[in-house]
Amino acid sequence: MLTNIFLSLTNRSTKIRRVAFRMLFEYLARRSRDFSAWTHMNYGYADGPGDGHTIVLEPKDEAERYCHQLYHHVVNDIDLTGKDVVEVSSGRGGGGAFLHRYHCPRTLTGIDIASAAVSFCRRVHRLRGLRFLQGDAEDLPIFDNSVDAVINVEASFCYGKIDRFFAEVHRVLRPGGDFLYADLRLAEEVDDLLAALRRSGLDLLEMEDITANVIRALDLDAERRVSDTGANAPWFLRHAMRTFAGAPGTRIPTLLSQRRMRYFRILLRKPECLIAPASTAVFQAAASVFDRPAIRRPSPIAAAEASP
Repeated sequence: MLTNIFLSLTNRSTKIRRVAFRMLFEYLARRSRDFSAWTHMNYGYADGPGDGHTIVLEPKDEAERYCHQLYHHVVNDIDLTGKDVVEVSSGRGGGGAFLHRYHCPRTLTGIDIASAAVSFCRRVHRLRGLRFLQGDAEDLPIFDNSVDAVINVEASFCYGKIDRFFAEVHRVLRPGGDFLYADLRLAEEVDDLLAALRRSGLDLLEMEDITANVIRALDLDAERRVSDTGANAPWFLRHAMRTFAGAPGTRIPTLLSQRRMRYFRILLRKPECLIAPASTAVFQAAASVFDRPAIRRPSPIAAAEASP
Protein backbone atom coordinates (compact mmCIF):
# COMPACT_ATOMS: atom_id res chain seq x y z
CA MET A 1 0.00 0.00 0.00
CA LEU A 2 2.72 2.51 1.04
CA THR A 3 4.75 1.62 -2.05
CA ASN A 4 1.79 2.24 -4.36
CA ILE A 5 1.06 5.58 -2.71
CA PHE A 6 4.69 6.68 -3.04
CA LEU A 7 4.87 5.69 -6.72
CA SER A 8 1.57 7.39 -7.43
CA LEU A 9 2.83 10.63 -5.89
CA THR A 10 6.14 10.58 -7.78
CA ASN A 11 4.31 10.18 -11.08
CA ARG A 12 2.05 13.18 -10.56
CA SER A 13 4.62 15.90 -11.25
CA THR A 14 8.37 16.42 -11.56
CA LYS A 15 8.35 18.69 -8.51
CA ILE A 16 6.65 16.08 -6.34
CA ARG A 17 9.08 13.42 -7.63
CA ARG A 18 12.11 15.50 -6.61
CA VAL A 19 10.73 16.24 -3.15
CA ALA A 20 9.50 12.68 -2.52
CA PHE A 21 12.79 11.01 -3.43
CA ARG A 22 14.80 13.57 -1.47
CA MET A 23 12.69 12.87 1.63
CA LEU A 24 13.10 9.12 1.10
CA PHE A 25 16.88 9.27 0.80
CA GLU A 26 17.20 11.62 3.77
CA TYR A 27 15.12 9.18 5.81
CA LEU A 28 17.18 6.16 4.74
CA ALA A 29 20.46 7.90 5.51
CA ARG A 30 19.34 9.01 8.96
CA ARG A 31 17.67 5.71 9.82
CA SER A 32 20.75 3.66 8.92
CA ARG A 33 23.52 6.11 9.80
CA ASP A 34 25.15 3.54 12.13
CA PHE A 35 25.01 0.70 9.60
CA SER A 36 28.33 1.34 7.89
CA ALA A 37 28.39 -2.06 6.14
CA TRP A 38 25.63 -0.88 3.77
CA THR A 39 27.31 1.51 1.33
CA HIS A 40 25.53 0.79 -1.98
CA MET A 41 21.95 1.31 -3.14
CA ASN A 42 22.07 -0.18 -6.65
CA TYR A 43 20.73 -3.51 -7.93
CA GLY A 44 24.09 -4.97 -8.96
CA TYR A 45 25.59 -6.79 -11.94
CA ALA A 46 26.46 -10.47 -12.44
CA ASP A 47 27.79 -12.32 -15.45
CA GLY A 48 28.76 -15.81 -16.55
CA PRO A 49 27.97 -19.16 -14.93
CA GLY A 50 28.05 -20.03 -11.25
CA ASP A 51 28.47 -17.17 -8.82
CA GLY A 52 28.50 -14.45 -11.50
CA HIS A 53 31.82 -12.98 -10.38
CA THR A 54 33.53 -10.66 -12.86
CA ILE A 55 36.30 -8.99 -10.83
CA VAL A 56 38.74 -9.78 -8.05
CA LEU A 57 37.88 -7.97 -4.81
CA GLU A 58 39.49 -7.51 -1.44
CA PRO A 59 37.81 -9.67 1.26
CA LYS A 60 36.25 -6.62 2.92
CA ASP A 61 34.38 -5.83 -0.32
CA GLU A 62 32.82 -9.26 -0.89
CA ALA A 63 29.56 -8.53 0.96
CA GLU A 64 28.56 -5.92 -1.65
CA ARG A 65 30.26 -7.66 -4.57
CA TYR A 66 27.44 -7.36 -7.12
CA CYS A 67 26.98 -3.67 -6.41
CA HIS A 68 30.72 -3.11 -6.89
CA GLN A 69 30.56 -5.09 -10.12
CA LEU A 70 27.91 -2.78 -11.52
CA TYR A 71 30.20 0.22 -11.07
CA HIS A 72 33.09 -1.68 -12.61
CA HIS A 73 30.97 -2.61 -15.63
CA VAL A 74 29.69 0.95 -16.08
CA VAL A 75 33.28 2.20 -16.23
CA ASN A 76 34.05 -0.68 -18.63
CA ASP A 77 37.24 0.08 -20.60
CA ILE A 78 37.51 3.77 -19.67
CA ASP A 79 40.80 4.45 -17.87
CA LEU A 80 40.15 6.75 -14.90
CA THR A 81 43.74 6.69 -13.64
CA GLY A 82 44.90 10.17 -12.66
CA LYS A 83 41.64 11.82 -13.77
CA ASP A 84 39.19 14.11 -12.03
CA VAL A 85 35.86 12.32 -11.61
CA VAL A 86 32.45 13.39 -10.30
CA GLU A 87 29.74 10.97 -9.22
CA VAL A 88 26.28 12.52 -9.27
CA SER A 89 23.87 11.06 -6.69
CA SER A 90 26.61 9.28 -4.77
CA GLY A 91 24.22 7.97 -2.10
CA ARG A 92 26.02 6.11 0.68
CA GLY A 93 29.35 6.44 -1.10
CA GLY A 94 30.13 2.80 -1.83
CA GLY A 95 30.44 3.37 -5.56
CA GLY A 96 32.70 6.38 -5.24
CA ALA A 97 34.92 4.65 -2.68
CA PHE A 98 35.15 1.56 -4.90
CA LEU A 99 36.12 3.60 -7.96
CA HIS A 100 38.67 5.57 -5.96
CA ARG A 101 40.36 2.42 -4.59
CA TYR A 102 40.17 0.20 -7.70
CA HIS A 103 40.26 2.65 -10.63
CA CYS A 104 42.66 5.22 -9.14
CA PRO A 105 41.37 8.64 -10.27
CA ARG A 106 43.32 11.68 -9.08
CA THR A 107 40.21 13.08 -7.41
CA LEU A 108 36.68 11.80 -7.00
CA THR A 109 33.88 14.06 -5.83
CA GLY A 110 30.57 12.51 -4.80
CA ILE A 111 27.54 14.79 -4.91
CA ASP A 112 24.20 13.97 -3.33
CA ILE A 113 21.10 15.97 -2.53
CA ALA A 114 20.58 14.27 0.87
CA SER A 115 22.62 16.00 3.56
CA ALA A 116 22.42 12.95 5.85
CA ALA A 117 23.91 10.77 3.10
CA VAL A 118 26.77 13.22 2.64
CA SER A 119 27.44 13.19 6.40
CA PHE A 120 27.47 9.38 6.36
CA CYS A 121 29.95 9.31 3.47
CA ARG A 122 32.29 11.82 5.11
CA ARG A 123 32.38 9.65 8.24
CA VAL A 124 32.69 6.22 6.60
CA HIS A 125 34.77 6.84 3.46
CA ARG A 126 37.92 8.66 4.50
CA LEU A 127 40.36 8.48 1.61
CA ARG A 128 42.75 11.07 0.28
CA GLY A 129 41.40 12.54 -2.94
CA LEU A 130 37.82 11.46 -2.18
CA ARG A 131 35.29 14.06 -1.03
CA PHE A 132 31.53 14.38 -0.75
CA LEU A 133 29.40 17.48 -1.27
CA GLN A 134 25.73 18.24 -0.95
CA GLY A 135 24.30 19.36 -4.25
CA ASP A 136 21.52 19.05 -6.80
CA ALA A 137 21.96 16.91 -9.92
CA GLU A 138 20.19 19.64 -11.87
CA ASP A 139 22.49 22.40 -10.54
CA LEU A 140 25.88 20.84 -9.84
CA PRO A 141 28.31 22.74 -7.56
CA ILE A 142 31.14 22.14 -10.05
CA PHE A 143 33.00 24.59 -12.32
CA ASP A 144 32.53 24.54 -16.09
CA ASN A 145 34.85 22.25 -18.08
CA SER A 146 36.57 21.00 -14.93
CA VAL A 147 36.22 17.19 -14.80
CA ASP A 148 37.31 14.28 -17.02
CA ALA A 149 34.41 11.95 -16.24
CA VAL A 150 30.93 12.05 -14.72
CA ILE A 151 29.37 8.84 -13.43
CA ASN A 152 25.70 8.38 -12.63
CA VAL A 153 24.35 5.00 -11.55
CA GLU A 154 20.70 4.13 -11.02
CA ALA A 155 19.60 7.59 -9.96
CA SER A 156 18.36 9.75 -12.85
CA PHE A 157 14.84 8.27 -12.71
CA CYS A 158 14.44 10.33 -9.51
CA TYR A 159 15.18 13.67 -11.16
CA GLY A 160 12.57 16.24 -12.00
CA LYS A 161 14.03 17.47 -15.31
CA ILE A 162 16.35 15.03 -17.06
CA ASP A 163 17.30 17.60 -19.73
CA ARG A 164 18.63 19.91 -17.06
CA PHE A 165 20.74 17.10 -15.59
CA PHE A 166 22.22 16.20 -18.98
CA ALA A 167 22.95 19.88 -19.61
CA GLU A 168 24.83 20.02 -16.31
CA VAL A 169 26.86 16.94 -17.27
CA HIS A 170 27.78 18.63 -20.56
CA ARG A 171 28.71 21.84 -18.75
CA VAL A 172 31.10 20.35 -16.19
CA LEU A 173 32.86 17.88 -18.51
CA ARG A 174 36.08 18.90 -20.19
CA PRO A 175 36.10 18.51 -23.98
CA GLY A 176 36.63 14.82 -24.65
CA GLY A 177 35.34 13.92 -21.17
CA ASP A 178 33.19 10.83 -20.59
CA PHE A 179 29.71 10.41 -19.16
CA LEU A 180 29.43 6.91 -17.63
CA TYR A 181 25.75 6.27 -17.16
CA ALA A 182 23.49 3.43 -16.01
CA ASP A 183 19.81 3.39 -15.15
CA LEU A 184 16.49 1.61 -15.60
CA ARG A 185 13.32 2.70 -17.36
CA LEU A 186 9.95 1.26 -18.23
CA ALA A 187 10.10 -0.04 -21.80
CA GLU A 188 7.77 2.68 -23.04
CA GLU A 189 10.03 5.40 -21.57
CA VAL A 190 13.21 4.43 -23.45
CA ASP A 191 12.47 6.54 -26.55
CA ASP A 192 11.95 9.66 -24.41
CA LEU A 193 15.27 9.06 -22.68
CA LEU A 194 17.08 8.68 -25.99
CA ALA A 195 15.50 11.89 -27.24
CA ALA A 196 16.80 13.70 -24.15
CA LEU A 197 20.28 12.27 -24.70
CA ARG A 198 20.16 13.45 -28.32
CA ARG A 199 19.40 16.98 -27.09
CA SER A 200 22.29 16.91 -24.62
CA GLY A 201 25.02 17.59 -27.18
CA LEU A 202 26.96 14.52 -26.04
CA ASP A 203 28.10 11.87 -28.50
CA LEU A 204 26.71 8.38 -27.94
CA LEU A 205 29.53 5.81 -28.10
CA GLU A 206 28.07 2.70 -26.47
CA MET A 207 24.70 1.46 -25.30
CA GLU A 208 24.15 -1.94 -23.76
CA ASP A 209 21.11 -3.72 -22.38
CA ILE A 210 22.23 -5.33 -19.10
CA THR A 211 18.76 -6.27 -17.86
CA ALA A 212 19.59 -9.99 -17.66
CA ASN A 213 22.76 -9.26 -15.67
CA VAL A 214 20.88 -7.12 -13.17
CA ILE A 215 18.18 -9.78 -12.74
CA ARG A 216 20.90 -12.35 -12.08
CA ALA A 217 22.59 -10.11 -9.52
CA LEU A 218 19.31 -9.52 -7.69
CA ASP A 219 18.76 -13.26 -7.51
CA LEU A 220 22.28 -14.06 -6.30
CA ASP A 221 22.21 -11.21 -3.77
CA ALA A 222 18.64 -11.77 -2.55
CA GLU A 223 19.45 -13.19 0.89
CA ARG A 224 21.63 -10.21 1.86
CA ARG A 225 19.12 -7.68 0.57
CA VAL A 226 16.24 -9.23 2.52
CA SER A 227 18.35 -9.48 5.68
CA ASP A 228 19.58 -5.88 5.50
CA THR A 229 16.10 -4.57 4.79
CA GLY A 230 14.67 -6.33 7.81
CA ALA A 231 17.43 -4.99 10.05
CA ASN A 232 17.05 -1.36 8.97
CA ALA A 233 13.34 -0.68 8.66
CA PRO A 234 10.54 -0.33 11.20
CA TRP A 235 7.89 -3.03 10.93
CA PHE A 236 5.36 -0.80 9.15
CA LEU A 237 7.86 0.02 6.37
CA ARG A 238 9.38 -3.41 5.84
CA HIS A 239 7.31 -4.29 2.79
CA ALA A 240 8.03 -0.92 1.19
CA MET A 241 11.74 -1.30 1.91
CA ARG A 242 11.79 -4.82 0.49
CA THR A 243 10.35 -3.32 -2.70
CA PHE A 244 12.95 -0.55 -2.70
CA ALA A 245 15.72 -3.12 -2.23
CA GLY A 246 14.53 -5.28 -5.13
CA ALA A 247 13.74 -8.34 -2.99
CA PRO A 248 12.40 -11.43 -4.83
CA GLY A 249 8.80 -11.10 -6.01
CA THR A 250 8.70 -7.31 -5.64
CA ARG A 251 8.08 -4.72 -8.35
CA ILE A 252 11.54 -4.20 -9.87
CA PRO A 253 12.61 -7.86 -10.34
CA THR A 254 9.14 -8.68 -11.67
CA LEU A 255 9.09 -5.88 -14.25
CA LEU A 256 12.66 -6.62 -15.35
CA SER A 257 11.90 -10.32 -15.74
CA GLN A 258 8.80 -9.53 -17.79
CA ARG A 259 10.90 -7.13 -19.93
CA ARG A 260 8.44 -4.36 -19.13
CA MET A 261 11.39 -2.52 -17.60
CA ARG A 262 14.90 -2.35 -19.04
CA TYR A 263 18.27 -1.66 -17.48
CA PHE A 264 21.01 -0.12 -19.59
CA ARG A 265 24.63 1.01 -19.56
CA ILE A 266 25.53 3.98 -21.76
CA LEU A 267 28.81 5.70 -22.59
CA LEU A 268 28.67 9.24 -23.94
CA ARG A 269 31.44 11.72 -24.61
CA LYS A 270 31.63 15.49 -24.82
CA PRO A 271 32.94 16.50 -28.25
CA GLU A 272 36.49 17.82 -28.40
CA CYS A 273 35.22 20.89 -30.23
CA LEU A 274 31.93 22.38 -31.40
CA ILE A 275 30.78 20.06 -34.15
CA ALA A 276 27.47 18.79 -35.44
CA PRO A 277 25.57 16.65 -32.91
CA ALA A 278 25.65 12.87 -33.16
CA SER A 279 23.80 11.60 -36.18
CA THR A 280 20.19 10.56 -35.90
CA ALA A 281 21.19 7.15 -37.22
CA VAL A 282 23.29 6.48 -34.12
CA PHE A 283 20.37 7.17 -31.82
CA GLN A 284 18.00 5.18 -34.01
CA ALA A 285 20.36 2.23 -33.61
CA ALA A 286 20.35 2.80 -29.86
CA ALA A 287 16.56 2.73 -29.75
CA SER A 288 16.60 -0.92 -30.76
CA VAL A 289 19.61 -1.92 -28.67
CA PHE A 290 17.42 -3.76 -26.17
CA ASP A 291 16.84 -6.50 -28.70
CA ARG A 292 20.45 -6.76 -29.84
CA PRO A 293 23.98 -6.98 -28.39
CA ALA A 294 25.66 -3.78 -27.22
CA ILE A 295 26.36 -1.20 -29.92
CA ARG A 296 29.76 0.41 -30.05
CA ARG A 297 30.50 3.42 -32.19
CA PRO A 298 34.17 3.24 -33.35
CA SER A 299 36.39 6.04 -32.12
CA PRO A 300 37.85 8.44 -34.73
CA ILE A 301 41.28 6.91 -34.08
CA ALA A 302 40.05 3.36 -34.67
CA ALA A 303 38.23 4.47 -37.79
CA ALA A 304 41.37 6.14 -39.15
CA GLU A 305 43.48 3.07 -38.49
CA ALA A 306 40.95 0.91 -40.31
CA SER A 307 41.01 3.12 -43.41
CA PRO A 308 43.18 1.96 -46.31
